[in-house]
Amino acid sequence: MLSLKANTTPLNVYYVFSALMLCCGFVSIYTETYYLLLIPPAILFLFLSVIDMRFIYFLLLVMLPLSTEVALPNGFATDFPTEMLIGGLMILFIPYVLSKNNEFDIRFLKNPIIFFLALHLAWVYFDIIFSSNLFVSLKYSLAKTWYIVTFVLVTSVVIRRIEDFRKAYWCILLPLVFVIFYTLNRHSHSGFSFETVNTMMLPFFRNHVSYACTIAQVIPFTFLAITWYKRGSKKRNLLIFFLLLLLAAAFLAYTRSAWLALITALIAIPIIRMRLLKWSTIIGFAAAIIFFVYMGYHNQYLNYAPEFDKTIYHPELGDHLASTFEGHDISSEERVYRWVAAVRMWMDKPITGYGPGNFYNFYRGYTVNSFQTYVSENLERSSVHNYFLLVLTEQGIIGLIIFILFTLAIIINGERIYHQTIDRGERKYILAILLCIIIIYVNTFLSDLLETDKIGSFFFICIALLVNQDLKNKQLKAKELSA
Repeated sequence: MLSLKANTTPLNVYYVFSALMLCCGFVSIYTETYYLLLIPPAILFLFLSVIDMRFIYFLLLVMLPLSTEVALPNGFATDFPTEMLIGGLMILFIPYVLSKNNEFDIRFLKNPIIFFLALHLAWVYFDIIFSSNLFVSLKYSLAKTWYIVTFVLVTSVVIRRIEDFRKAYWCILLPLVFVIFYTLNRHSHSGFSFETVNTMMLPFFRNHVSYACTIAQVIPFTFLAITWYKRGSKKRNLLIFFLLLLLAAAFLAYTRSAWLALITALIAIPIIRMRLLKWSTIIGFAAAIIFFVYMGYHNQYLNYAPEFDKTIYHPELGDHLASTFEGHDISSEERVYRWVAAVRMWMDKPITGYGPGNFYNFYRGYTVNSFQTYVSENLERSSVHNYFLLVLTEQGIIGLIIFILFTLAIIINGERIYHQTIDRGERKYILAILLCIIIIYVNTFLSDLLETDKIGSFFFICIALLVNQDLKNKQLKAKELSA
């Protein structure tokens, strides 16, 4: 990465930093201004950032499971400290590319997956022009930019080999295991009851859905990590224990979307191996379109409105699951309440939508009272609970088409990359990446977590890893042809 001047030695750095520590210490004690003690660690952090961007990147990965949401004035919030690290990495990446342009492979940007990702981001920015709340849309667009720059472009430089990914995996796994032990310990005090599960992971996760989905997307990589070490080795046995812990935690989080995502990932393994993933995805999209057209035809959806008095919260897991199949589960019916509002909003602004990030600010005027539930006041300020409908509502039909094309580009090229990868270990690696992406997509049909640091980070990292492997496969093929 960026290097020190030749005459700068570690010993000189030590002397300078020690002197700075002493000066700040004396001054802070003398003036009783104790926040001056933060200056040396801040300078050290900046120094390490300039010397090696990898330090900040891996620190960010460590902090992802540990970050907490902090409320800001005017209804805004930030993920601390990850959002600052993400923004900082984006700023560091710009001078890095200018000074080390040979480190960044320009062919990375020519990949079809990156092309559709860039098109998606370009439409987000263009759509700001038509936004119903310009400030919200601008903030959303800037946040999406530093997510993409950091987790796609920076990842493409930092994680180029499986050896790099191993380090990244351990950086994420160990703090996540800490959070799981913390959550299970708190949850055990109530006998792992379903009624109390939603607050057990605070302050690290907003709710049990985000917690369970994060665990679910790590599970394919844990299966992969077990294969890295010899049978009977301490690391392999430890990973087997962690895998069982992850599975137990995912179950005890009582999140149906995470369960469904893991089952879907298991089914997807033979589908990927038989080269049927792209066709399965296309059929799935076609079925979803037919379903929504049918529900909208002559307002057919009104026939499925829930009974308000029977659609309640069930404190027991068994009753909760039974109510899901009976159509009396409050969380499922609240999703339908938002989905109906989202479609009605889109019909009002079908081409451009209401602008990025604006669903919450405008959806109440489009709700249908017959779908209302006891939790429709939405104190959490949550969104549509379906990412595709969220894109449709906020970015219009053009935005949705671009996002679907982006999704198909990931699936089609991901399957191709898997089958073009010759090395057996690398093929398992690509399979784990594809399964993680599938788990995330299953959850996007029932949530809006793609814009959060816990889930969105994995999504964009997986994209970078796929493209890097594609470049490696093409290099190997070119060498074979030239030999």
